[in-house]
Amino acid sequence: MSTMFKAGDFFVRLRVQGDRPKLTVWNNRGTKIVSEFISSTTESFWTKIAELTSEEVVDRVQALLAEGQ
Repeated sequence: MSTMFKAGDFFVRLRVQGDRPKLTVWNNRGTKIVSEFISSTTESFWTKIAELTSEEVVDRVQALLAEGQ
């Protein structure tokens, strides 16, 4: 599964390869902000992602991950 979407000022790609989803986020100038495998879904992980991007990005990624399970 590979999904791309725009959330506010960010472009997001969520790609699932096997059992390790990978989150990549770029800002509206094309600069890569985040490129992380999602191996931990702890609150601190999502807080860090929200600080680097936005709460909207986190909400949409979490929803997509929940749909895939």
